[in-house]
Amino acid sequence: MERDARGVMHDGRLAGLPYTHAVKPMLMMAAMLVGAAPQALAQPAEKIQVVLDVRSEGRASRDEVATRLLGDVRRGLEAIGDVEVVPRDEGRRIIWIVTGTTAGPYAASVIVTERYDRETLMVLGIEDDDMAGRMMALQIVNDHQIFTGRDPAALARRIVASVNDGVLTKLRTLKRNP
Repeated sequence: MERDARGVMHDGRLAGLPYTHAVKPMLMMAAMLVGAAPQALAQPAEKIQVVLDVRSEGRASRDEVATRLLGDVRRGLEAIGDVEVVPRDEGRRIIWIVTGTTAGPYAASVIVTERYDRETLMVLGIEDDDMAGRMMALQIVNDHQIFTGRDPAALARRIVASVNDGVLTKLRTLKRNP
């Protein structure tokens, strides 16, 4: 310990600075760190991953209408900020679309399915690996709707709006309330 010019004893750490002068900058720094912490720790929201599979009724391949519908629905889903269209092996949720092939108004049947994952099966009490493997191979239907429209673009807009307002909204609610 040392004495300053006034004869006051110090340990030398904040020599010459009155107590209030040292505390104010520390409090301001602490407030800035607390205010910046949520932004620094914030992670981007996890996107809902979906697989998109579009086929023509009664055919092994897509016709021109199904190909156009695939492109329009893909662009519509990708325009939604929290949705990502992924390859089949990366997604649990599949949006299956089967387009009609007859002349006249355009029509499509849309089915949204989901596969069980291992974590969900564990929560359900299914610990046997063989049983879990069989259940993870199944598709659970979450939604099924039939749409008609005057052209493929109008049909795609209706499909995207319905899937977004239905199944995807429910998934967003589940993600917020774990």
